[in-house]
Order: sequence, then structure tokens, then C-alpha cells
Amino acid sequence: MSKIEIDKEEILKTSKWIRFVFMFFYGFVINFVLTISIGVAIIQFLFYLFTSKPNASIANFNSHLIEFFHDTLAFLLFQTDKKPFPFKENENNDVTEESEGEVIEAELDADTSETTEEIKD
Repeated sequence: MSKIEIDKEEILKTSKWIRFVFMFFYGFVINFVLTISIGVAIIQFLFYLFTSKPNASIANFNSHLIEFFHDTLAFLLFQTDKKPFPFKENENNDVTEESEGEVIEAELDADTSETTEEIKD
């Protein structure tokens, strides 16, 4: 059987331990989010039961919960190195900056002859 060599420098890298701390923290947070999601699902069912349609505000909140859950699970399972909310960069800012386009300045000459004549009368 071959022996596995352990490199102390790899084990002691601070970036790996920082990730471990974040993973530990997000492990607890995702458990809490799952509990909240079950509660929200019950509330949404009650809306559906009495009104025959889901509540739009709760559905919007659900989309944020789903996004957070997906991002956190991807981080915990090493699918990505990007940290979830609140460390996640807002993707909407990138889109608005690119779509602003070029700003053109112009001057507007106002026709003041009619207003001046009316004041004199």
C-alpha cells in the first residue's frame, strides 16, 4: 500500500480555513432558511386554500429564498467559490451600468418673446 504524503503548507493555508469558517456558518444558516421555507410554504398553502391563488408578495419572497438556498448549497458543495448573500455581488448593478449608454448634453433656447410682451401689457 502506498503512503499519502501530507503537505503542511497546504493544510495551514488561511484561505482554506476561512472557507471552512464560512461553510460552518452557512451550514447553520441554510438549516434556518429551510425551516423558514417550510413555514412560508404552509402560509402560501393557506392563501391558496382560501383564495384559489398564491400570494404574489410571498411568491416574490420565495424566489429570494430559493436563490439564497441555491447559492449557499453550491458554495457548501464546492460548485462555486463565490460566497452567497450578503457577500454576493449584485448582478443588477452590472446590467444597469452597461445599459446607461452615452450622455449627450444640449442647450435649450427658450422663446421668451411672448411672455415678455404679455408682462408689458
